[in-house]
Amino acid sequence: SHRAPYRLVPRRCRHRTGMGRSANSMLTPSLQVFVFASYLALSADALFAGVLRGAPDQISQYTAPPLPKSYGAKRVSHPILVDGDIYGTEWEAAPWSENFQDIQGPDAPEGNGPLVGTRTRMKMLWDDEYLYIAAEMSANDWAIEAKQTQRNSVIFSTDSDFEVFVDVEGTNYNYKELEINAKNAVWNLLLDKPYSVGGSEHSARVANASHGERYWEVTQQKTAAKMFGAIGQPNPEGKWVAEIALAHSDSLGRTSGSAPSVGKSWRINFSRVEKKGSLNWVWSPQMIWSPKLGRHAGVVGMHYPDAWGYVHFQDIMGSGTDAWQDPQWPLKSAASELFFAQDYAKEKVGTAISLEALTSKGWLPVGIQSMRPELTISSVETDWSATLEDEFGCQAAINSEHRLDVRCPGSFLLAFERLLLPAPMRPFLGPSLIAFALFGMVLALFFWLQRSAHEKQHLVGKKSGQHQC
Repeated sequence: SHRAPYRLVPRRCRHRTGMGRSANSMLTPSLQVFVFASYLALSADALFAGVLRGAPDQISQYTAPPLPKSYGAKRVSHPILVDGDIYGTEWEAAPWSENFQDIQGPDAPEGNGPLVGTRTRMKMLWDDEYLYIAAEMSANDWAIEAKQTQRNSVIFSTDSDFEVFVDVEGTNYNYKELEINAKNAVWNLLLDKPYSVGGSEHSARVANASHGERYWEVTQQKTAAKMFGAIGQPNPEGKWVAEIALAHSDSLGRTSGSAPSVGKSWRINFSRVEKKGSLNWVWSPQMIWSPKLGRHAGVVGMHYPDAWGYVHFQDIMGSGTDAWQDPQWPLKSAASELFFAQDYAKEKVGTAISLEALTSKGWLPVGIQSMRPELTISSVETDWSATLEDEFGCQAAINSEHRLDVRCPGSFLLAFERLLLPAPMRPFLGPSLIAFALFGMVLALFFWLQRSAHEKQHLVGKKSGQHQC
């Protein structure tokens, strides 16, 4: 007698009040058929994806060479005074890079590497206007030469110099170079493309402002140099330092690139030249594909931008480490290998040749086929272009002029694929599982919205005094 009265709900209303409701009852018959058919189609696609697209073990996977070096540059909240004092408080938070080594890395001739007393290292910071660089060149009992004082003189041919190379787009085109000596004499130049494919210097050294595009000069750059000890004489504790502010407006000149932001990266490398160019010590060794040797080998040449390292732009709280890795490095290195293989073919047989011929001769790794390369050779048989694609859907375009362009979809689908699947399976099962996941999310949202609408309708009916189903 103390129980609450039991309210009877007519059978015809139970599916609307939540009693006896099923998921299928929310859907119209036509929508039920659509859902069922979609699941069958997606299941079949997932089941036979390996067969239809090619099983993973049927394609030799591409093995990328070791990554170039990477430096995480922290953002600073205020401009740095460029006065040659690289040991001030504003630089304390920036870690030093690895010590420089011979330009050929592990392939360097014996005795070419730096000595204990000729260590070179650098550090970087950035803000909205500049990329700041501090460099230290030790010279214990080593004579530092600095004869050039005229702006835009060829410094490396006579002096000890420090060089910076920047490619903001990563295309190998319109990259910038700065040379500086211990007297703060500088030489700035722009290379429209690498020398090896007919590139030329654009600078105030080879042209003046009235000579059109061969003239190029920086407008906002700041530099300072300081020598510890006497120039031109060995000093027991000798060294010199350089402090540089590369203006983004200068670095971006004649490119379609954009200013740095947190998470972005630029290709960059540094070189210290001694003994009139006979010694070249760099931050990231210049390792390029050698078809002759069938491996990556060190070369004496800075003008291969696709071998440079990276500066990765971090926020103020960044770690300043080199832990970041370019996710498109395998794609870029494969495109670079294809370029050098065709360049070697041009030298040996006089023309560009097919991908099958390149791999059969051992001039190109077989695993590059996993990048789905497509090659076009023009009627001028030394001219060619190619595209490659990685498991993320990113595409690289490379041609006989060493122009490299990389484009990625940057879509939500790709992010989902990376979350769900290990890398080797992405090209084969990725589209199916992405479709499953997204379809399930949409279906769940549909159920939730329909249920919410029914519950809202029920509440409205109760408030209005109409006890409707």
